[in-house]
Amino acid sequence: MMQHRAADNVEKLRLGVTDYLWRDGQLQDVRGRPVPLRAKSLSMFAVLLAERGQVLSKDRLSDLVWPGSVATDESIARCISDIRKVLNDDTHKIVQTFPKQGYRLHVAEVPGDDPAPPRPGRFAIVGLAGLFAIAASVFGWMILDSGGDEVAVASQPILREAVAILPLEAKDEADRFLAAGLSDDLEIHLAEISGIKMISQTQSSAIAATSENTIEMARSLGARYLVHGSVRNSGDEIALSLRLINGSDGATLWADRYEGSRSGLMGFRDTLPDALVEAMSIELNARDRRRLAMQDTADPIAFEEVLHARRELGKFTYEGSLAAERHLRRAIARDPDYARAYADLAAAFAIRMENDWIVISSADTDKGFFFAERALELDPDLWFAHYAMGRLHSVAEGGDIEAAFSHLREAMALQPANDDPRVYFAIARALSGRLEEAAAIFESVMATHPQPPFWYHLGQANVLFHQKRYKEAERVMSSCLKQMPNSPYCLRIQIAILARLGRLEDAAWMLEEYAILGHDTTLDGLMKSAIETDPALWAHLRQSYELAGIE
Repeated sequence: MMQHRAADNVEKLRLGVTDYLWRDGQLQDVRGRPVPLRAKSLSMFAVLLAERGQVLSKDRLSDLVWPGSVATDESIARCISDIRKVLNDDTHKIVQTFPKQGYRLHVAEVPGDDPAPPRPGRFAIVGLAGLFAIAASVFGWMILDSGGDEVAVASQPILREAVAILPLEAKDEADRFLAAGLSDDLEIHLAEISGIKMISQTQSSAIAATSENTIEMARSLGARYLVHGSVRNSGDEIALSLRLINGSDGATLWADRYEGSRSGLMGFRDTLPDALVEAMSIELNARDRRRLAMQDTADPIAFEEVLHARRELGKFTYEGSLAAERHLRRAIARDPDYARAYADLAAAFAIRMENDWIVISSADTDKGFFFAERALELDPDLWFAHYAMGRLHSVAEGGDIEAAFSHLREAMALQPANDDPRVYFAIARALSGRLEEAAAIFESVMATHPQPPFWYHLGQANVLFHQKRYKEAERVMSSCLKQMPNSPYCLRIQIAILARLGRLEDAAWMLEEYAILGHDTTLDGLMKSAIETDPALWAHLRQSYELAGIE
């Protein structure tokens, strides 16, 4: 059983006919995106991987995955089922069963470093959308064959005036990081334009991984425009190719290419939103024109620090939050007028408060508000700064909920095509007890998103839970957990939902998952993470944890 270890200590695995990466105890696809495995199932995969080729008995798995306790056959079977499901192992050829003996992981030989050539008439999407979503900068060579994309479609659906940035092609880890960051950056700048509706990273990445050609991708996403490209990074030299595709017929509407230094890339980057807007024939208002004319930073190192920070924030861990803060502070030190870096830092502190990842509450609160205020001083029309300020006021001790609503309304007005501020506005309304209003907003937003990001599901499930619509809440929460099986937010609410449904064994399983991730599973610990400001909602949540037997 051979496997290949890349120079960057990332192990390449071939499981069945699909290649994966094993990096820092995480299973990832070839684009570097985490494969959605719950914590306990991931622990079992790690054990099977470490003992690859060996048949491990149930007793052995229990000792290694559940040290200090005895796992039931059902618990072991559930983990095995989880692993097989994410690996599409319907025939049990990857995780093999040996009756009365145990299980074995079969890892096939990886033939080499170079990715397999694309099939004729297909997009060869060999890149990482990573944690940053929407990208479309494409480095290197576009592998797009018109034969597969310009296929007549019998019944052409109506496509929304929306833009999806597909995962950028990238060969190695350095390229994948840059590709993901540039994708995220392009999304952020396009989202500043009030007339552009962006498709989320989760949607575009998932569809790109399964669709056969650009027309099918556009139809699945309901997006008229697709941005695709590739990136190649060699020392200080970068090659970047981008293409804007008409999702109706697969035709190229615009294309451009950059080859040069990292510092020169900054100038090319600043021209992209203008060029894409012109190619899409979007009418701009006065504010949109001002936004396009603005330059957030000219410092390539400060820019890369922000890219690193966004990647760390996407991990949704306390350690990731601390690492993101370090990167953002370095970006600000290089460019003290970098408004978006201040806004990202304010959002990082809001995330800490939402998860009780704070040491001195008053100090972190002061820092969060300082960074949000500084972002607004530098750029009063930066919607994300208003969004971060509204989020802080929603969750900070001593925050002003009416100020939260005011800033979130301003974010919605500045960015009417982006549903993020609208969804968080609904969350804030719900947390203050205005459940019916929040539910109506969620119904409206979710109707326009065929594959909403995980936190949309999370917010809607929380509203349904507090409305005591537990079965509906559990159904919505399952969609959240499919995307983010180890999200502390999702696990906490799911524990409460399952308790209300009387599924105490499943609630105990979720609580164990939460504990594996290093979180406090006491009643007081869970309630410290509660952000409900309405006393009745807070009591409802506490009683739900008590029903689960949590003390």
